[in-house]
Amino acid sequence: MRIILIGGGEVGYTLAKALAPNHDLHVIDHNPAAADRFHSLDVRFVLGSGTSAEVLGLGDIESSDLVIACTGLDEVNIIACALAKKLGATKTVCFVSGDDFLESVSGGYSLREHFGVDQTIWPEAQLADAIQRIIAAPGAIDAESFAGGQVRLLEYRLESGSPLTVAPIASLQLPRGAVVVAAKRGDTITIPHGGTHLKPGDKVIVMGRRDAMSAMEARVAPDGRNLRDARRVTIIGGGDVGFRLAQLLDSLDDVSVRMIERDQARGEMLAATLTNALILSGDGTDLELLEMEEIGRSDVLVSVIDNDERNLLASLLGRQLGVTKIITRVSKIANLRLFERVGIDVALSAKGAAVESIVREVEGGKAKVLAVLEEGEAKIFELVVPDDYPATALRDLATPPESIVGTILRHGDAIVPHGNDRIEPGDRLLVFCTDASADLMRTFFTTS
Repeated sequence: MRIILIGGGEVGYTLAKALAPNHDLHVIDHNPAAADRFHSLDVRFVLGSGTSAEVLGLGDIESSDLVIACTGLDEVNIIACALAKKLGATKTVCFVSGDDFLESVSGGYSLREHFGVDQTIWPEAQLADAIQRIIAAPGAIDAESFAGGQVRLLEYRLESGSPLTVAPIASLQLPRGAVVVAAKRGDTITIPHGGTHLKPGDKVIVMGRRDAMSAMEARVAPDGRNLRDARRVTIIGGGDVGFRLAQLLDSLDDVSVRMIERDQARGEMLAATLTNALILSGDGTDLELLEMEEIGRSDVLVSVIDNDERNLLASLLGRQLGVTKIITRVSKIANLRLFERVGIDVALSAKGAAVESIVREVEGGKAKVLAVLEEGEAKIFELVVPDDYPATALRDLATPPESIVGTILRHGDAIVPHGNDRIEPGDRLLVFCTDASADLMRTFFTTS
């Protein structure tokens, strides 16, 4: 696929790094210094403005399959997409910084109607949605769902005393319909087998049917105690992410939401808009305020200030006060691992979530990418078994190394398979694999 990226900032670079190995990529940016960071990638850098027809022509705009405008300015992104579409681009994707551009009053997409923008991405909204999914999964540090909610994928960090650490996986008697598809120890992610013995501190990724995943929660918590549902949620920061997250949680009867916002005018708007959430005026990094409001009693603390240093401070204060689950926004993608290493349970990036959504869509074809995990180290693919492929026992299916079939979707049913189960023509397979095996997995049925 021929792709043009307009904007060589953090989002553009991260997208280029993910897409360059498999696609013909051009990057356009007006800043000469931006070119330096792309030298190590197999891309063509074009110096100039993405709103210039001449510059777009240098990027072979007329033969491009996809144009992604991801500068930091909404107006530049919109104009660039409109111009690219007029000059012959097949599809355009526009990054925006608010919901004003997402949907018109009539319910149509105004950017598509008036500017030819095919897809609009608001990273902050995607981040809020991801946080809401994690809050809804007790104890999990990541959560995804597939097949209309029939299949769930949850990631946990194992604590000392967790029942999953007492014996090899084969002896754990996991709920039927759930399977451990991956384990990460340190910086190494692997596909475990029956003899794998998990240890405290490991991350484990489990896939299974919804009912089995609910039963799985009791097998994760130390000492057999149940993982506690999030009843009390504190949000620090009432910007776009915090506001949207509060809206998602505000309508739930069993969740109590408190939000701390230091800008008085913004706080008044939040109080007038949200029905049930309690808005507190103050600084989320003020220890005295956090103690006075008993923030330590929260089940979940979500810090989504648009500043990494203040987010980290607020999160560490919350942990010191006794909050059991900390979710923190990270503005700089490079800081994600740092936040986890200093004790943050879940560190998420709005830009990272947006990049992953594009990669999922672009890396499509017959093997559709459903999820990107662990900062791109692993992927969930959906593969359709060809009509002419013979029925084959799973144990005889020579899938690439570091991959595992987590679920078979057949005639509306979700089957978590064992070695003797067979795949049949027309089945949809949900496959977990490491990034090293992604290319082999993507072409598995076309080369088998």
